[in-house]
Amino acid sequence: MKDHYAQGTTIPSSCLVEIESQPDYSPYAIPWPDESCNVGMRLADLHVKKGRGDVIAAIHVETGRQYTFAELAQQSSLLAGGLIEFGIRPGDRVAYRTTNDPDALIVMLAIWKAGGVVVPVPAQAKVGEIRHFITDTGARLFFVHGHAGPLNDIKTAARDSAVEDIVGFGAGHEYWDVRSWEELKPARDVAFPAVHPDQVAIIWHTGGTTGVPKGCYHTHKRFLMGGYAFGEGTGATVGQRWMAAAPVGHALGIIHYTIFSALHGATVVFVEQYPDPGALLNAVAKHKVTTLTALMASWAKMAEVVRADAAVDVSSLRRCFAMWQSASSAEVFDFWMSRGVELLNNFGSTSFATWVLVPPLDVKSPRASLGRPLPGYRVEAVEIVGGEVLPVKQGFGRMAVRGPTGLTYWNLPHLQRRDVIDGWTLSDDLIEFDGEGNAHYLGRTDYMISTAGNKVAPVEVEHVLSRHSAVHEVAVVPAPCPTRHQIVVAYVVLHERFSGSDKLKKELQAFVKSELSSYKAPRRIEFVEALPRDAVGKVQTKIIMQWAAAASDDRNAQSSAARASLS
Repeated sequence: MKDHYAQGTTIPSSCLVEIESQPDYSPYAIPWPDESCNVGMRLADLHVKKGRGDVIAAIHVETGRQYTFAELAQQSSLLAGGLIEFGIRPGDRVAYRTTNDPDALIVMLAIWKAGGVVVPVPAQAKVGEIRHFITDTGARLFFVHGHAGPLNDIKTAARDSAVEDIVGFGAGHEYWDVRSWEELKPARDVAFPAVHPDQVAIIWHTGGTTGVPKGCYHTHKRFLMGGYAFGEGTGATVGQRWMAAAPVGHALGIIHYTIFSALHGATVVFVEQYPDPGALLNAVAKHKVTTLTALMASWAKMAEVVRADAAVDVSSLRRCFAMWQSASSAEVFDFWMSRGVELLNNFGSTSFATWVLVPPLDVKSPRASLGRPLPGYRVEAVEIVGGEVLPVKQGFGRMAVRGPTGLTYWNLPHLQRRDVIDGWTLSDDLIEFDGEGNAHYLGRTDYMISTAGNKVAPVEVEHVLSRHSAVHEVAVVPAPCPTRHQIVVAYVVLHERFSGSDKLKKELQAFVKSELSSYKAPRRIEFVEALPRDAVGKVQTKIIMQWAAAASDDRNAQSSAARASLS
């Protein structure tokens, strides 16, 4: 299966991936195939048609404001009509910058209904980054929430770009000197365009940890197939309440509040103060959240709150996800298990618009395992030999994925040819499958450590160190070495009752050697107050690698100076 893009949209064909460079998509049966494949219609209007109009679709924690599916459908249709009257045509890109507010759902649904392409801009983005997002996509219109940062940043970034107008929405926008979204809503009914299933629905960008953020896109059909496959694999359904400690300007937040939950009739709970663990837990208790997704660091902060106040009610939580468990202490996992909450791991990326690995329903998965492929997906550990993608016979390899979704870069044909080979979407991540078919994460390909001819996966060392009673959190990275090429370095955050010392360093090294080959033990251990994180909360391994390299340079310089003084 391939994308066959509709004619007559405003998207330049040069920005889209040619058929021969696309992944080999696996078909996935979309429920109610005779209904529209417009994502905006599926997320709201279809629920109304199926008798769920009175079901609460979204809740805003800070104000208590709620929308039913019928209200989402009505409000988004009004705004979509305004977009069409404004002049938005099929394929036009429309950007938004928002805080976690269900009004953002109305904006996204309206853009899709009008035939536009959603372009999320993270709330934490600076002027130069904002400008890149809107100029890279050629956005014509920019929706900005009143709580999503300084308006002047938007105006500066949009100057001399294709953006024709800035539209304010959400609380606080009424004080801005820009058009209000209320002004866009038409006084008459407007006919919506027919949106082809292979029309582009969303363009989002990578986090930019390896340079300038790179855009990738998904069509309406692919976006929906990823969501329906996720629903089958996780049991998302009406009556559940979903919440994420992630911003709606980030891919995780977008998919969590749309195709993971609302698509299946589940209620989504928006928390603007999602970085605050107390705010998250209060929302869980008040709104009876059943599924909470957060990075392991957020779960650790929430655990501290619950330890301090045992009366915090988390009894509604059923199936919860904690990404990147491998870099965090096992103590956090054990704490939540003691409260009846198992933290499940998973793997997904902007490339797929879904999680492609999830612990399956009703099957016990090993702790911190990524689980198994989502229905409709095939995930392999592979090696690239002579341009061919070959499954590894034993051990770990690079992750390769085929399924209903896959990587399509926006206007980056050279990267498309690099990262999609023989129909497989290749990820820069290393995985290994156990005998039961569960995937285990072993780090990124560019983080692998080559020391004295041996290969070390940092995550393997992190797993062991995290089980030591003194270790609160740990990150393992390579550092350059003149004799061994690289050495294993561990950056460790200790629990409060412990203090760093040479004795503890030796104890930690011995602890690793007791479980792993001696060459995998860290030759250097650094104690730090905290690990660096990005705005979403993910550990910034690149920064830690820079620390390790700088420390090695200092040590080598001192060693050279010492030798010079002796000669």
